[in-house]
Amino acid sequence: MTDSNLLHILVACHAWYGDVIGGSFRLASEFAQHLAGQGHRVSYLCCAPQQVPDLPDHQVVDGVNLFRYQPSAKQLSGLGRLNFHLKATGKLARQIHSDTPVTVISGHSPLQALGAARSIQCGFVNYTVHSPFDDELLSNTTKPKPGLTTKAASFLAGRIDRKNVRLADRVQTDSQYTQDVFLQKHGAAMGGKGIVSPGWVDAAAFQPTVNRHDLRKTLGAEWQTELPLFFTLRRLENRMGLDTLIDACRILHAEGHRFRTLIGGGGSLKERLQLQINGFGLEDHVKLLGRLPEEILASTYAAADCFVLPTRALECFGLIVLEAFACATPVIASSAAAIPELAKQQGDGWIFEPGNANQLADRMRDFLLARLTPVEDLRQIAMQYDRPTILERWTQLLRP
Repeated sequence: MTDSNLLHILVACHAWYGDVIGGSFRLASEFAQHLAGQGHRVSYLCCAPQQVPDLPDHQVVDGVNLFRYQPSAKQLSGLGRLNFHLKATGKLARQIHSDTPVTVISGHSPLQALGAARSIQCGFVNYTVHSPFDDELLSNTTKPKPGLTTKAASFLAGRIDRKNVRLADRVQTDSQYTQDVFLQKHGAAMGGKGIVSPGWVDAAAFQPTVNRHDLRKTLGAEWQTELPLFFTLRRLENRMGLDTLIDACRILHAEGHRFRTLIGGGGSLKERLQLQINGFGLEDHVKLLGRLPEEILASTYAAADCFVLPTRALECFGLIVLEAFACATPVIASSAAAIPELAKQQGDGWIFEPGNANQLADRMRDFLLARLTPVEDLRQIAMQYDRPTILERWTQLLRP
């Protein structure tokens, strides 16, 4: 690539994946590393997490110039936090731009994308939407219905997304579902800017195993079973629908089916979910594993007979489906948001209505009785989304 083709790309995201775990942070960080590997000058702008002290304001990671602004020392209200991020992002973006002019902004989080795009003038702005900001706020409430404060915050979040759409030259979404949502919410502002380009899976890291039972011996006592093994990896939060999975396990256990279900992940509902497991008498059949080390995740997918994705709402891509497919592990999944776009590729019968424990139990029962099997090669499905292929596609989207 000649020097004339090289860009100075400012990737604006809420966090660096090495600092904070999160799907959108991972995509943005890996994309930045890929761009740097292609020879582009890449500046990554984000907020330093409060829970990880003493991170440097600037460092170079895999060729990426990583710039962090420090979180506010004050206890801010919702509106105050919003203004803080916008101002801090704008200030840092101007500093980066003044040193070496930015030619492209690649925005991956609403506040950081807006703070950068309204603060500097550059040749091209690509706004990558991993999740509608307003829907994200609504989905994270733990109450049966959102209160006035949450509704007000969601309204403002929708306005922020719309402002980003108006400032962007292109609006990229990870799924057709998200594209349709944005067309519905911001149709006039979209103005033909929208394009769907899914995320990727690291097919080199996530691979099938020759023998699932041998692999289980390396993962700990909970994995030591000859029984059919269901697995899920989710944050223990209301939106993830894990109570539905536990209820479905209750139904199957009452029918006399023999299986084990393992739930990886941490979160605020740990005690409540354990109480549900205990209340149903499922202690020997359903296990909460807690947070799993990053280095064993690929093995956990490969060791399971079937992955279960019981999400209630707002799964705007479904990377977790591809990671399972790359390990040749089928996925029983809810029909929430973008999930069917990937999960249906394995064939019919794998989808259930979000929150419907009876339907989920039906799908799990069919799997246990060998009435539900993939009709397509799962590994080949995943290879269509392999990281090098999709990263190059994303790179091309940074030009007009």
